Amino acid sequence: MLDETNDSEAAQELRLLQDSARTLLERVGGVARARALRGNTDGWDSTVMGEIAEAGMLGIMAPETAGGLGMGLEAAGVIATEIGRALAPEPVVPVVGLVVGMLHRICPDDAGLAEAIAGETVAALAWQERDPQGRLADTMACRYEGNTLSGSKAWVAGAMGADHFLVVAESQNGPALVRVTQDAKGFSKTPMRQSDGSHLLELLFDSTPGELLAEGPQVAEALAAAIADTTALAAAELVGVTEKALEITLEFLKTREQFGKAIGSFQAIQHRAVDMHLNIEIARASITETLPLIDAATDAATRTRQSSRAKARACTAALKITREAVQMHGAVGYTDELDVGLYLNRAIMLSAWLGDAATHRRRWLEIRETGGDTK
Repeated sequence: MLDETNDSEAAQELRLLQDSARTLLERVGGVARARALRGNTDGWDSTVMGEIAEAGMLGIMAPETAGGLGMGLEAAGVIATEIGRALAPEPVVPVVGLVVGMLHRICPDDAGLAEAIAGETVAALAWQERDPQGRLADTMACRYEGNTLSGSKAWVAGAMGADHFLVVAESQNGPALVRVTQDAKGFSKTPMRQSDGSHLLELLFDSTPGELLAEGPQVAEALAAAIADTTALAAAELVGVTEKALEITLEFLKTREQFGKAIGSFQAIQHRAVDMHLNIEIARASITETLPLIDAATDAATRTRQSSRAKARACTAALKITREAVQMHGAVGYTDELDVGLYLNRAIMLSAWLGDAATHRRRWLEIRETGGDTK
C-alpha cells in the first residue's frame, strides 16, 4: 500500500499509522484471535473494537469538524490493509466507510456520528434488497411511512453485535435514512454465515419504529459516495489479505524440503512465486493510485469508476494468489490447521462483497463509454 521510497511528511505519517495499526492488531491476538472467533455468533470482540476506536481508526476519514481525524481515504486504506493482514473480525471497514461515511456527509451534527467514531456504539448500514428471485433488486421496496419501517434488507455487513441499524428506505419525500435500534418492535434478523466464518444479516421490518435522520436526494448522493469509498477500502483490505498470504507462502517455500532441498530452490516454484509477487504489486499500485483520486473526485462517476478499478484489480490478485498459496503448501495446505486457508476464505468473502471483479470491470467500462470519467 505504501511507497517505501517516498520520504515526504505525508508518507512518513502514513508509515507511522501503519506501524501503529499493525502493532495494535498483533498485540490483541492477530490471526490466532481471528481463528478463535471464527463463526462466533457475537461476531467480534467489543473490547478490541474499543481499542481500535481509541486509536482514532474509526474516525480516520471523517472531517475534524465532525470529530474525526480528517486524514482521508488514503489513510483509511492503510488501516484497511492492516485489518486484512490480521484477518481482524471487527467491522472496521463497514463502520468507517459506510456508517461514518454516511453520517458525516448528511448528519454531521447527529450524536450517532460521534458515538460511532468513539466506538461507544456500533451501527450497520442496510441498503440492499432481494428481488423475488433472490437476486439484488433494482428498485427499493422498503418503505418509511408514519414513523415506521416496513419491508426487508439483505446482505447487511458488520451487523452481528450492532447496537442499531441505519436503513435506507423510500419515503414520500424520496430516499430516507432511518435509524432502528436492535431491540425495536417488529424487527427481526436472520444471520447468514460466509466462507470466512463471518456473518451477513437479513433484516425484516414489520411496522418497526424508526428515527428519521435525513431524506431527499442527498441521501442517495451520500450513499453512492459511501459505497464507492467502502468498495475502495475493501480492495485495500484484500491487498492486506493477499500480502500476508504471500508472506506465509514464501516462508514455507524456504523451510519445506523435498529431495534434500528447500522447495523454494526449484526453478518452477520460483517462477510461480515471482508471478504471485507481480500480481500483488500491480494490485497494490492500483490501490495506491486510485485512493487519492477518489478522495479528490468532485463527481460521482469518477469516484465510482476509480473504486471499481481498485476492486477489480484487488479481486483478481487476491483470488489468484491465495489459491496458489494453498496449492503451493501441498496437501497440508488444504487442512484447516494452516492459517493460509483462512486467508483464502477471507479473500473469497471480500471479493464477492460489494461486487466481484467482473461486476466492477463492467461498471468501469459503462462509465467510460458514457463519458462520465476518462481516467
